Amino acid sequence: MARSTFAIPLALALAAPLAPAWAPAAGAACVVAKFQGQTLDYELVFTQEHVSKAQEEGERRLRKKGYGDYYKHLDIVRAQNLTNLSHGYAVVIRSEFQDRRGKPRSLVGCGFSARSWEDALWDALHDGQSYFWGWKPDSDGYEVVKKIRF
Repeated sequence: MARSTFAIPLALALAAPLAPAWAPAAGAACVVAKFQGQTLDYELVFTQEHVSKAQEEGERRLRKKGYGDYYKHLDIVRAQNLTNLSHGYAVVIRSEFQDRRGKPRSLVGCGFSARSWEDALWDALHDGQSYFWGWKPDSDGYEVVKKIRF
């Protein structure tokens, strides 16, 4: 028993010099500007750095367009979906609909996948439902506004 307990740390110590000192980082961020149930605009940003850099760049681009100070500081700019994939598929959907009280609403959903367009679309649909629980893609509808292979 003591022998096998000692073997594991020894194997890890011997393998450590073989591992790279750094791991490449990459990712993408979908950052949205929202105000009173409406999605005003979005930015989809890709980076070969840490995904937080993509998020910051998306927020910067939207603020440069005037969001974040749209109406008495009541609008918000925030990351809606993030990924640490360096390569894959990205899909952005948009839906204009009325909520159950008859008020006009809009949403943007962003999806990412390493495997396929279809998986990225499912991620975008899930993303939309995560941020607007009353939205039903089958009855409220949506359109694919952007597809990117990154």
